[in-house]
Amino acid sequence: MKILAVDDDPFILEILTMMAAKVGYTDVVTMPSGESALNLLNKGKDVFDCMLLDINMPGIDGIELCKLVRSLPDYDKTPIIMLTAMSDKDHILRAFKAGATDYASKPFDIVELNARLRMAEQVVVARQEVAAVLPSVNTEEPEVDTSPSFELSDEIQIEGISDIIGYGALANYLTQLSTARLTGSQVFAVKIDQIEAIYAQATSDEFLYAVSEVADAINTMLQSSGYLMAYAGNGAFVVVSNKATLESSAALEAEVQNLLDEKNTEFDNGNPLDLEVSFGNPIRPNASKNQRVRKTFDRAIARAENRVLKKRNDPRAVSVRLVGL
Repeated sequence: MKILAVDDDPFILEILTMMAAKVGYTDVVTMPSGESALNLLNKGKDVFDCMLLDINMPGIDGIELCKLVRSLPDYDKTPIIMLTAMSDKDHILRAFKAGATDYASKPFDIVELNARLRMAEQVVVARQEVAAVLPSVNTEEPEVDTSPSFELSDEIQIEGISDIIGYGALANYLTQLSTARLTGSQVFAVKIDQIEAIYAQATSDEFLYAVSEVADAINTMLQSSGYLMAYAGNGAFVVVSNKATLESSAALEAEVQNLLDEKNTEFDNGNPLDLEVSFGNPIRPNASKNQRVRKTFDRAIARAENRVLKKRNDPRAVSVRLVGL
């Protein structure tokens, strides 16, 4: 795995290079600033599999550098690990919103750094395996197939919403919050009702459109407060909110549903694409270990799915859409 490390402190770069080598990563290129790193990347002579970016740098800081790197076509999904002594929630939140996939704190611990690099390598290997399969696809004239080109369970990427990040990155973000800051956070999930039926009827573009419309409605409702969100597949979103007071899931569900009803979404053929959502009750996270984070997310999704089942079994008011005369 080829690694780019960026830090304005030469001692830190030396330590990083030595520690990475000790855990088996010897191909590390170092840059002393965000500007020099961008120049290197724009030349395109070297392609990096992973990046380690310091946040607190003069000129282009690590968060801005992360955002700029994400705009480069070759690095939209490259693992980016932020490095900093800063542990306040604001910097962590901003880093993940900029596109960071993980976070490591100074002073560095070799065990932690090894774990972060191993996780990044797993992402790199998975992407390489997918890329290796693509050339082997039959190049003969394909039959017309309008079904989505991805599985319902896939964690598809949603564009255009700054506060939605990868599912794995959301777990890493929650892991970085201290116990004290976790008490000021909550996790809840949103499930798209009848997602299986929508997937069965939709093309890839239509399904992405449906999921994006739901994400946009959730974002509209939450944008006034600090939050991060990820699409977990199977029509489920997981939200980490910074509000200390637990939200009323019924009130949030009603607000987002009203926003969706106003959109009057349709399939490409003009048939109505009825989008309904179910909100699970919020959970106060316990995230000292990554496994516990995943369990918290699983519990949140299960609560949203239980809400879907409850709505199916109980009578509910019919949502009436107003059509312009």
